[in-house]
Amino acid sequence: MRSLEATLKQRPSLLREVVADVTPDGLLEVLRAVADTPAPSGASSFARGAVVEQWCARRGLLTAGAELHRDAFASGCDTLSAGSGGLAILAHLDEVSYLLREQVEPGTWRVAPYCYHLAEKPAPARIVRFAADGSWHLLCPAEVAFVGGNYLATHPPEVQLHPGDRVVLASPLEHDTASGRVTGSLDNAAGVAAALVASEVMLRRDIPFRTYLTDEEEGPSGQSSQTISRGAARLLRHVEPAPLTVAVDIHGLGAAELAATEEHRRPWGASLAEYSSSGRGSVASPPLFAAVSEALLPLKNQGVGVRTNVGGYVPRSDDVVAMLHSNQVVILGYPGVNRHFDRGLPAANVHDLVSLARALVVLGAMVAP
Repeated sequence: MRSLEATLKQRPSLLREVVADVTPDGLLEVLRAVADTPAPSGASSFARGAVVEQWCARRGLLTAGAELHRDAFASGCDTLSAGSGGLAILAHLDEVSYLLREQVEPGTWRVAPYCYHLAEKPAPARIVRFAADGSWHLLCPAEVAFVGGNYLATHPPEVQLHPGDRVVLASPLEHDTASGRVTGSLDNAAGVAAALVASEVMLRRDIPFRTYLTDEEEGPSGQSSQTISRGAARLLRHVEPAPLTVAVDIHGLGAAELAATEEHRRPWGASLAEYSSSGRGSVASPPLFAAVSEALLPLKNQGVGVRTNVGGYVPRSDDVVAMLHSNQVVILGYPGVNRHFDRGLPAANVHDLVSLARALVVLGAMVAP
C-alpha cells in the first residue's frame, strides 16, 4: 500500500474529487432504497440484490465498465467490481431475521433468532414470503419480543404463516435534515450504501475495486465465529486475496463519545477499529493499522472524517472470515446505536456515512495497481 503522500502525487485532485462526488443526498438515495427493502439471511440477493441492480442501472454503472454478479459462485452474495486487483470491500446485505418454529395460537408464533436477539422491548417487524423462483412479497406487519423464555412473533391473526416465511425486524427510514440523523433498518444497509457510493466514485475515477455484498453475516445466534459470515466464506474461497480488504459494518461508540454525539444527532466521523468483538473477531496487524491510521486520521479538515474507535464495542462481522482469507484486513465502519433494535430504533448520522464512503475511495486509490 502506497503512502497517502505518494498517492496524492499521482492523483493531486483526489481529495477534492471525493468531497465533490460523495454527498449526503446521493448517499441517502441508495440508503433509502436498500434499507426499506427486507433482506432476511439466505435471501438477500433475491430482495435487496434486485434493488442494488436497479440502482446500478439507473446510475449507469453497468454501461460504464462495472460488472455486477448476483448470487456469485452460488454463494448467496452479490459482487460489484471494475478493473483488476484493487481494494476489496465487504458489506453484508442481509439483516436481522427470525425463523418460524411453531404456532402458539392464531397470530402468534414461536420463532428462532437467525442472529443475536438484542431487543429489550417488542420490536417492529415485517413478514416476508418467498416463491420458488425467488420472487417475494410482504405478508403483513409484525412484532418480535422475548417473553417468558420464548422469542415470539405476533401478527394479524387472519394471516396464515407457514415454514419458509421469514420475520425481519424493520422500521422505515427516517432522516432529520437539520442534524443528519437517520433511523431505520440500518444494519447493514448503511454500510452497503456507503460501499456502493464509494464504488461508483472509484469507477468514475478509474480506481479498481471489488465490492462484496454478503449474505448470512447474521449467523445463528450465540454461536462461534465460524458459524457467522457463511456467505462471505462461500464467496471468498473463489477469489484472489486483495491488497487490502475493508470490512464495513455498524460500530458502537463508548459512552462519553456517544453522549457527545447526542445519540448521533451530531456527526462523529467514520469509525476505524483495530479489532472486533473484544478481540474474538479479527485483529489488524500493527503495521497495517498504523498505515491506515496515518493516512486517514489527518484528513478531517479536508472533508474525510475518520477517527479511531477507543472504548466502543465493535461487533464481529465478515472481518472474521476475511482474516482467514488474508491478513490484510482492516475494520472501517460507521458509528450507530441499536443495531439489532436493542433499546429502540437503529440510528446513525448520514454525515458519518459520507465520511466512510470518502475514506473508502482514498484507500482504494492507495492500493490501486
